[in-house]
Amino acid sequence: MTPRCFVDPSEWQNPVVWLSHDDSHHLTDVLRVGVGDPVVVSNGQGGSAEGVIGEVTDRGVSVRIFDRQYQSGDGVLITLIQAVPKAQKMDWIIQKATEIGVWSILPVMTDRGVVKLEEERADKRTSRWQRIAVEAARQCRTAWIPKVEPVAPLGEVLSRTLPLDILLIGSLEPDASSLKTCLAGVRKQGLKSMGLMIGPEGDFSPREFELARKAGAVPVSYGSRVLRVETASLYGLCVLQYELNTLA
Repeated sequence: MTPRCFVDPSEWQNPVVWLSHDDSHHLTDVLRVGVGDPVVVSNGQGGSAEGVIGEVTDRGVSVRIFDRQYQSGDGVLITLIQAVPKAQKMDWIIQKATEIGVWSILPVMTDRGVVKLEEERADKRTSRWQRIAVEAARQCRTAWIPKVEPVAPLGEVLSRTLPLDILLIGSLEPDASSLKTCLAGVRKQGLKSMGLMIGPEGDFSPREFELARKAGAVPVSYGSRVLRVETASLYGLCVLQYELNTLA
């Protein structure tokens, strides 16, 4: 199987591109490829191309690109707004969300979240999560890498004008519609984008639910069982992809 690597979108049109340190290391030290070997190069935004290794130097690995193509994404672009759980759980959520095919991931700090990150630690976590997304995209051989946004308070995220046609919030409240019922209604609306909010271990606070409702979020239930945060994320995303894209 031809190795896959990624380049910055700003370099995509260059005839020769230099790979990142991580990709260079993966190709030469792990896969043992050399000059003249074929690779597949992607820009993380749907662009994919055949290429061959041009140089292997202390600077890194260069690739000569040819035969650029475009890989279409899923019909509905899904954004995951994820309350940050403990580190290993969040790593897993980022990995699986990328494999499932989300468009972007917005990690948020919440009132009841057990993890509190200072700015420097948050920046390091964001960089780590983006690398995990790249690795997951390489593993499942997609030309799309979700953008992992910087960690921000939930209220700040909800105050933005999010480019979403509809926003769903996982809820344990008795007035929440079932996810199945909600999706049966929205599938007919020709949606282009959708957001899914997943709360922390202790669920969103009443204040956060009110902020979400004011932002237009629709409360949805996943059934009678109370799911762990990582299970709720995976379950919700899989159902959305199946209902909105597979059956579109």
